[in-house]
Amino acid sequence: MVMRVTGLASGMNIDEIVENMMKAQSIPLNKIKQQKTLLEWQRDSYREMNTLLLDFRSQLTNMKLSSFYRTRSVASTNEDIVSATVASGAGQSSYTISKISSLAVAESRMTNSGISKQSSNKVDTTKSLFTVQGAFANEMSWKQGSVESKSIVTKEGEPITLGLADGVQITDLENMTVEVNGIKYTVIDSGTPKSGEVMVNKDTGELTFGDTIAANSTVKVNYVTDKKVENKTITKDTTQIQLKGALVAGQIKLSFKDGTDTTIELSDEYTGIDTNGNRIGKIKDGDKVVGEINYETGVITFNSEFSKYFPAETENSEEKPKLELTITSQQNYFSFGLTTHTSKGQIDEKFLIQGSESLNSVMSKVNNSKLGVTMFYDSYSDKVTMTRKETGVYNENGQEIEFTDGDFLTQVLGFQNGDSGNYIKAENATFTVNGLETSRQSNTFSINGVTFTLKKTTDTPVTINVNNDNDALFENIKNFVDKYNELVEKIEKKLSEPKYKDYLPLTDDEKEELSETQQEKWENMAKSGILRNDSILSGLITQMRTAIYSAVNQDDLDSAMKSLSAIGITTTADFTTAKLEINESKLKAAIEKDPNSIELLFNGTGATDGQKGVIQRLYDKVNATMDQLKERAGNSYSVNNQFTIGRQLDDLDDRIERFEDRLADLETRYYSQFTAMEQAIQKANSQAAYLAQFFQ
Repeated sequence: MVMRVTGLASGMNIDEIVENMMKAQSIPLNKIKQQKTLLEWQRDSYREMNTLLLDFRSQLTNMKLSSFYRTRSVASTNEDIVSATVASGAGQSSYTISKISSLAVAESRMTNSGISKQSSNKVDTTKSLFTVQGAFANEMSWKQGSVESKSIVTKEGEPITLGLADGVQITDLENMTVEVNGIKYTVIDSGTPKSGEVMVNKDTGELTFGDTIAANSTVKVNYVTDKKVENKTITKDTTQIQLKGALVAGQIKLSFKDGTDTTIELSDEYTGIDTNGNRIGKIKDGDKVVGEINYETGVITFNSEFSKYFPAETENSEEKPKLELTITSQQNYFSFGLTTHTSKGQIDEKFLIQGSESLNSVMSKVNNSKLGVTMFYDSYSDKVTMTRKETGVYNENGQEIEFTDGDFLTQVLGFQNGDSGNYIKAENATFTVNGLETSRQSNTFSINGVTFTLKKTTDTPVTINVNNDNDALFENIKNFVDKYNELVEKIEKKLSEPKYKDYLPLTDDEKEELSETQQEKWENMAKSGILRNDSILSGLITQMRTAIYSAVNQDDLDSAMKSLSAIGITTTADFTTAKLEINESKLKAAIEKDPNSIELLFNGTGATDGQKGVIQRLYDKVNATMDQLKERAGNSYSVNNQFTIGRQLDDLDDRIERFEDRLADLETRYYSQFTAMEQAIQKANSQAAYLAQFFQ
């Protein structure tokens, strides 16, 4: 901004003079800006109306569905035996269930006896299985390794690998699971994988799929390695480190470089059971004890001897001495498999269970899997039960729940496969409906849009009748009239809104002279009537009147029901509005007389406007008007050059920019002229002062 110092010679307030002169010159610019503001208000009002029409069109879309008119009610002669619900659009019908021979039952399997060794000392389901294994009636068998789980998001051109540490190898491949975006793959360890297979390199952990795996796919892998290698950085203040629990005694190795850069290797030595029943051991450097280990919890606690391995602290060092530990360990674990037969087909799951997990954790994994079963332990009976969530028979050749791999379920818990053991067999519901003996895998099923629920076996016939729900149809039509009237009221309010010509959008100077409250009141007056007598909206009102009052010409339509007025829907007594009112008794009588004609009157289709039902006509009119409004005012996603008002706004912006440039040039010229005047006055003053000295 150029600093101007004026009025020194003339004593005139040049800035004020120029400002007043510019105000006069800016009057045309203010008018253009006011015109722009009016267009913006008009655009926003049009879009507001388009939003109203969009909501109404959604209502019309629902009314174009046959289910809107074919409302049904259902009644059972004995709800305690058979209940039913019905979907809109279901046919009128009657069903008699004369006999229910059996209800659908889900298969349940229970352990034959208690799982605990002593009834007075039952298994604690919250503690780690390795800790409480002695409390089970049957001996548990364990494997050694490290149970791992990894989720990989694939990247274009990059190999899919588990990233095994050096010297670590994958084991127990038969219990390894691989899923890509929820789809399971069969694991192989050699050869060329086919579609649906994945080849696993046990030494590197690289996965090679028989199918092309797209980028950004999620690969989930559960697997076992022969050992676990962890790297931990500790300081002198570190007294404990945490490994996975249920560790295998005699398999713990710690290696690091001490302060003399000598590689130190530590190992564990099992010593016995502590007072809490935990296996414990020593961490030793040869014969020297440097710590203790709790194999159940995985906690290693170091003593003062261990601190001697750290480098000596230096006075200038800001960091405490550190050791980089490499820890190798093994866990106790077991595995088992389950298979269920469901409405989605056969589902197979494999489970890898760490010794540090509890029985509650095992049951939670089973319950949260895709198997569709519920497993729980009852402390009173000391038994475990497993029930399929779905009723009915899906495996005609055997049981619905199968215990496939591992001996935890069958040997430790005592479940049995086949028809032996303690179990409830799955059954289908068998019944006779309208003389037809049939069967379903669920007690709840649908026939022709009617959903039945069987509750008891019986030889007593139960009848379910499906009839028209005339009250529901009446309410549907009443809700439509309410929505229509709501739309008409808002449009008519805009069309008749008073226009205050003396209230134009405020200029910046005018805003400075008014308070916020005064500005708000002024703006409301200026916005009033922005769409008064608008041709698009008034045209829509006229078109909707015609659509509603014109007769509907359908061959199957009752001749006495060819218009809305004939069924009790007419205009209100107020002739200034297009609102509708309902003669309830007349409409209900028409619905009772011929609901099919009601549907044709509202929703009939045809090639011409005269053949179309009222809803079809209204939908067409509303849709066409929305297109007109969008052409005029666009929507929130439109750019200005895509609609009429937007193009006008762009034109006004160009005019405003050119006008502001001219005003800037004019202001500069005014100041140049006044500067020249100041210089002339200053020169004249200097000459007068020079001449005056000769007369002194």
